[in-house]
Amino acid sequence: MSEFNGKIALVTGGTKGIGRATVIELCKEGAHSVIVSRNADEGWELVKELTSQGLKASYTQADVGNLLDIKKMVEGVIKEQGKIDILVNCAGVNKRKPIEEYTEDDWNFMVDINMKGTFFTCQEVGKTMIGKGIKGVIVNIGSLQSEEVLPERGIYAGTKGAVKQLTKAFAVEWAKYGIRANSLSPAFISTPLVESVLADPKWNQIITSRTLLGRPGTPEEVAHLIVFLCSSKASYITGANMVIDGGWTAG
Repeated sequence: MSEFNGKIALVTGGTKGIGRATVIELCKEGAHSVIVSRNADEGWELVKELTSQGLKASYTQADVGNLLDIKKMVEGVIKEQGKIDILVNCAGVNKRKPIEEYTEDDWNFMVDINMKGTFFTCQEVGKTMIGKGIKGVIVNIGSLQSEEVLPERGIYAGTKGAVKQLTKAFAVEWAKYGIRANSLSPAFISTPLVESVLADPKWNQIITSRTLLGRPGTPEEVAHLIVFLCSSKASYITGANMVIDGGWTAG
């Protein structure tokens, strides 16, 4: 029997990239994964794929950039599943431009999903954990840009730096409830969000030459770390930010 049996895991951005890999790994470990995304077709298709294998999964549609959607999402999951033990915030967006070309719309788009969405999803889920006495786990996905800033990623870097600090804030205030909160800073991972970067010969050469392991990471490699952080093996880890970058920041 896995320690994840009977656990309810809510994963935002759960149909693509790191989110999808996390949903799959948590399901394999015995959790019931609640997949959150804006695209219902993708969400239900993943549910069908997982349940056909005898795994436990469900889908809820929500835009985490919208506070009303977040509240409805959490209320709906609590009504259907009774609780939330694990929250993994994988939803994220980016627009790459020279910093002088960014617009207010660009700012609002990235801040609403990456920063506001992460904060208020943690807040809403955390309130249910506190109310039900659940010693839950929160994992937020930051970025290499939480640690250092590359060109044409100015606003994105700001939002991901905020994710790192906000995660520490949740860890500081909610440790008394037994709730752990940690974040990850992945470097270049082969996901839809970075596929155009990896397809660019110039950037591909930069990534492979700068990364000590000589390649981008896979979503599954990140998901394995997330599952570890959600497990009792990580029971003494909270308020931490773990870099998973193939050695980028060490080189």
